[in-house]
Amino acid sequence: MRQNLRTLIAPRVCRWIFVRAIAPAPLLIGLLLLLMAGGCARLPPSKTTLSGKRLHVVMRFRSPVNPNYHYFFLINNAGDQNAPGAVPVLNPPYANGFATGSGGGATGFTDFVRFDNLQPQGYGLYHVLGDLNRSNFIFEGQPVAFTTPDNSDPRTASVLQFDIDLSQLIVDGNGQPLPDATQAKTLANAIRFLQINLISTDVIPRDVATPIAKQVDSLGDSRTLLGASSFLVIDATQIGRIYDNASYAGQAIGEPDTLDVYNGNDPTLDLVDWSIEIRQVN
Repeated sequence: MRQNLRTLIAPRVCRWIFVRAIAPAPLLIGLLLLLMAGGCARLPPSKTTLSGKRLHVVMRFRSPVNPNYHYFFLINNAGDQNAPGAVPVLNPPYANGFATGSGGGATGFTDFVRFDNLQPQGYGLYHVLGDLNRSNFIFEGQPVAFTTPDNSDPRTASVLQFDIDLSQLIVDGNGQPLPDATQAKTLANAIRFLQINLISTDVIPRDVATPIAKQVDSLGDSRTLLGASSFLVIDATQIGRIYDNASYAGQAIGEPDTLDVYNGNDPTLDLVDWSIEIRQVN
């Protein structure tokens, strides 16, 4: 399984023309109106900006991924090893409906990849503007490489796999790519500590206060308070380092052998294996 988890796919890179729409309501997920110009990714602001330093991410679930559900890879690029991380929203008040900062704060993640049938070709990369609980998210394109689950292929049906170039996390205060490519690459290569979490859920509530039957999984045993409040810290300067589930067996962020979906038992949400590899591709 591990060899399959680390297979790099060829990048699919093209251009987007898009209209930015930041949701004013607290529980909207910041869905954006996109005008496609025959492409599949928007890079900041051109291919020359890419740093070549990537996070190669693989998430494997117990059953084939359901594109009607919602899958998140959350990153806190706070520049601090001790910064808060993202944790799942389990009960009301639901805020943005999928994640909040550890301790319930307004910080905890700065960027995220979202997979569902509302994203172009399944994947969308977003940057957080301000309080993450208010759903002010700006669409930043797509991962520089990705594979879409194929239910007819058992090798990919249960797997989400994508690459994020660290320069895709470098934006200005308005969420726009830096105009200076050299500066963007320099800042991307200087990124060190990142807080990470992986969250899957069947529904993103629109009503802040009313309880619903919401199923959730995240890093660790999501049925326990310790597991549901845990997240991973990685060191992005360690080229070639692989963080994976096997390395954290028995720890708070390790996935148990049994199905551990909070408030349910849907195997399409049950994260069973994951890996994050830090790669330098040029």
